[in-house]
Amino acid sequence: MKKVTFLFLALLSFSLTTQAQDTCKVCKPYKWEIGLPIGVNQYFGDMHCSRPYASANSIMIGAFARRHINDYFALRGQILFGRLAGNDLDNPTGRWDYRRLKFSSPMTEVAVLGEYYPFKERKYNCDGTFRRTLAPYLFGGIGAVFTNPTVTIQPGATFPPVQRLLDQDMANLKKAALVLPFGVGLKYNVAERWTIGGEVGYRYAFSDYLDGTKLSTTAIGSGTATDPKGPSNNDGYLVANLLASYRFGDKDTDKDGVVDRCDACLAERGLRKFQGCPDTDGDGIPDKDDACPTQAGPMALKGCPDTDGDGIADKDDACPTQVGTVALKGCPDRDKDGVADKDDACPDVAGVKALKGCPDTDGDGIADKDDACPTQAGPASLNGCPDTDGDGIADKDDACPTIKGVASAKGCPDRDGDGVADANDKCPDLAGLTTNDGCPEGYVNGILAKGYTTASGCTISQAELDELSLAAKGIEFYSGTNKLKSSSYAKLDRVCALLQRCPDSKLHISAFNDGASNSSNLRSAKLRACAIYAYFLKKKCISKARMTYSGQGDEDPSTEYTTPEGKKSQTRVQFELK
Repeated sequence: MKKVTFLFLALLSFSLTTQAQDTCKVCKPYKWEIGLPIGVNQYFGDMHCSRPYASANSIMIGAFARRHINDYFALRGQILFGRLAGNDLDNPTGRWDYRRLKFSSPMTEVAVLGEYYPFKERKYNCDGTFRRTLAPYLFGGIGAVFTNPTVTIQPGATFPPVQRLLDQDMANLKKAALVLPFGVGLKYNVAERWTIGGEVGYRYAFSDYLDGTKLSTTAIGSGTATDPKGPSNNDGYLVANLLASYRFGDKDTDKDGVVDRCDACLAERGLRKFQGCPDTDGDGIPDKDDACPTQAGPMALKGCPDTDGDGIADKDDACPTQVGTVALKGCPDRDKDGVADKDDACPDVAGVKALKGCPDTDGDGIADKDDACPTQAGPASLNGCPDTDGDGIADKDDACPTIKGVASAKGCPDRDGDGVADANDKCPDLAGLTTNDGCPEGYVNGILAKGYTTASGCTISQAELDELSLAAKGIEFYSGTNKLKSSSYAKLDRVCALLQRCPDSKLHISAFNDGASNSSNLRSAKLRACAIYAYFLKKKCISKARMTYSGQGDEDPSTEYTTPEGKKSQTRVQFELK
């Protein structure tokens, strides 16, 4: 009982919280329901101990009518038909096997129940549309049960009840008893008019005769002659039902889906969100409150349209599709220059009437919209842009606006006419290449330098060739192998960079080994040259077709090969550009 009380108080508290948060009030139709319950019962009494176990469960069916008082409370009248049954032999502990009683009885229950829905029985959206919801509920009430039990002693009883007491029970039999139903249920609102659900409840009966016995099953247990009726242990039964119901009870005269009780416009088909009133233009204002019911408009203008949103109804607006002012009868003048936008060629910038409302910032007689330099006065031949040095090139395109120049050098002087302005030409009196700072091929930083030039004209300077030679001298291998030492990678990478800068260069790699010029030493020299060849291929410095390699013997057996740092290297590498 304490658990049931706690559950009830918890549901009540949550319900009050839900009510406090629910600020949307919607008229809900169909307060009446009729339905069918179908389920099973389980008897509890003298032939079934208090411990729950399945015994002679019976199907029940009936009908009910429900009336909703508000969102949280409803009354239900209900009738159920079925039977009650019990059997001593079904007890799992064998407690009553010695007496072997069983009974069966038709049963009719009539009850009036009160239902409490702590989270509301059903819910609607604020626009009046139905929502599918689950609604748990508690129920309790009062009713009457009508029975006519038949009691049988099954064969094999070792200590059957006294026949005299059985006869006395039949003489005292009460076929009607008051019951108190109570339990819990869950309803699912499938549609606006249809519901399904389930519930489980217990019926406490104010009678010990639902099973047809009292004295015959209890007096023996008392063991006294002074208490001929024995102690009274009232019977009861559990009921579990599935329910389906149909809502009804409200008319809808105009057939708009809003019942008359919730309809503010009974004679017109309308919308739920406007309590059954129509909104012909769909502007969110019902026709009865709309000054322009066939044209959508804002509430501030009583439902009349204002296409341009300037606060002037279209019917009073000379420019209904453009935001304007009252002074210009609703027509706009965005730049405030006194020229209406419809007559203004530059409606967003204040201008002069002579130029159809367009501005002329620099006063050169060319409207800014047609002026390439609107803030600087200039001739029409240069689209209104100035030419300070008078070379026919507008200052904005002239890299040397104060010195006369030529167009090929962006307005700057170019004495040698090679397209490189004198200021950037390292050979200003000698026509050259734009890619070589205005100097001819073979010049480096304006100075003719020796070096290597490829077929395409790519030049590697003498300094770079010297660097290439120095890098070759510093390449080292692990003793007795053709594996490059990691200290050689940086030198090879520098050579790689030079080769990539001149992609059409050709390279031959030679490796010279210290020692005798026998086949073994020559083979070792060739493998070391090949290792460098493979490294350049891996780094994609140069294509395979533009690179060769070879192995050579000792050039001077009387001396040893060394690195630029003086270390013995066993091998000298030479790079040759061809």
